[in-house]
Amino acid sequence: MVHKFYITNAIPYVNANPHIGFALEILYSDVMARYQRLLGNDVYFLAGTSEHGQKILKTAKEQGREVEDFVREKSAVFQTLLDEWNISNSDFIRTSEARHVQGARALWQAAEKNGDIYKKAYTGLYCYGCESFKLEKDLVDGKCPDHNRVPEAVSEENYFFRLSRYQEPLEFLFQERPDFVTPAHRYHEALNILKSGLEDISISRVREKLPWGIPVPGDDTQVMYVWFNELTNYLTAMGYGSADDSLLKKFWPPVHVIGKDINRFHSLLWPAMLMSAGIEPPKQIAVHGFIYVDSQKMSKSIGNVIDPLGLVKTYPLESVRYFLMRDIPFDNDGNFSEQQLIERYNGDLANGLGNLANRVLTMIEKYAENSIPTVNEANNALVDRLTKEIWPQYASHMQNWRFDLALATTWKFVAYCDQIISDKQPWAMIKAGKETEVKDLLYHLAEALRHIAIMIWPVMPGTAEKIIIQLGLNAGEECKKPLSELQQWVELTVGNKINKGEQLFPRLA
Repeated sequence: MVHKFYITNAIPYVNANPHIGFALEILYSDVMARYQRLLGNDVYFLAGTSEHGQKILKTAKEQGREVEDFVREKSAVFQTLLDEWNISNSDFIRTSEARHVQGARALWQAAEKNGDIYKKAYTGLYCYGCESFKLEKDLVDGKCPDHNRVPEAVSEENYFFRLSRYQEPLEFLFQERPDFVTPAHRYHEALNILKSGLEDISISRVREKLPWGIPVPGDDTQVMYVWFNELTNYLTAMGYGSADDSLLKKFWPPVHVIGKDINRFHSLLWPAMLMSAGIEPPKQIAVHGFIYVDSQKMSKSIGNVIDPLGLVKTYPLESVRYFLMRDIPFDNDGNFSEQQLIERYNGDLANGLGNLANRVLTMIEKYAENSIPTVNEANNALVDRLTKEIWPQYASHMQNWRFDLALATTWKFVAYCDQIISDKQPWAMIKAGKETEVKDLLYHLAEALRHIAIMIWPVMPGTAEKIIIQLGLNAGEECKKPLSELQQWVELTVGNKINKGEQLFPRLA
């Protein structure tokens, strides 16, 4: 049965160029989207850019730029990143687009009609780094814990959203769906905030102070608070507030992939906004950790901010995708260093998968006339290891966002295949006149390579397709099959010519 799967990631502010943290998040989303396609599901994958707010206006002014031109240029850089990183998104939404403005205003009006928006004078502590008001209990030593700065006291007459009204509905949601937020420690983090009690939240700014924003419906003196505005992109990209909301009807509710610093906005504010508008809450909020560089937090002052576009000019894209998914666990913080990347490349890719593929294809070239050999007898050891251990573990890890463990499982199978070659020594078997047994073995090793290619496709689609082409198969068509078919054993066509080509991963110096 084909299921609908709608996945998004947090849309980044365009006040600066993308850094490795954004690339990591969009890659997590891409890997899950590709895996869901392997399962045979109908996938819609949304990306985009957040283009309103104080930080963006301030940066544009500092550079002497018109804000509209500034956000257009910066958004294009993020779109270039998606292309360069082979991200398989279905759509890209900019929150300055008319379709978003129209939908965001429609959501405001729905909440207002439900009695959840009111206006009052307010004095609060505002962190410009977060673009949000802070409560005293949110601060550490009087500072925002995410930006290490003292929030500014702001006095304005703003519109407020009755978040407190959704205390009980949200408690019920968390009680009924313990997987609503994943991993578990992020669920409990959001639940603890919920249990401490929700307060109504300011959802507008005075337009005189912040002219760059979406005007509040019916009050042009105010613009929407950036979070109340930008969160709606998940709806507006699907046609919410427009004449054609067919995508919304087909794919909603979504899975949101976000960083741990914005967990509360997505796990508490966003579902309350949806409830207010009469819309089903998200299917899941998947919360990942941060990425550190050489064990330090990224900082312009330190000079350790990694440019993801520059990174894939220095190292092959597939190796970068592999390293991030192998070494940065979704459920926690992880560390990036170029030395670690090089070690993974040479160890896992060049000496591991690349070496296995080269050994198998070279032996087929040498001992089987460059064609997939005839198979006479099942290699039960390989088949059993794959079907009873490797595939079940792999599938479980992928479903639970543990791409690092899924890859570790795959490489356990790579090592097992290598060990079989070392133990069996096909070259010695040929000398002993065991040509039939060698052809059986090589057929099954080629089949093992096909299965490995399928497993790595969500993370390294280019490498997967190269392996499939090397095995004499049509790469595009092979990867479109559902996993239930791809997992079958003995699917290679006897007699197909292999296409050995160049080594998958030449060693890095």
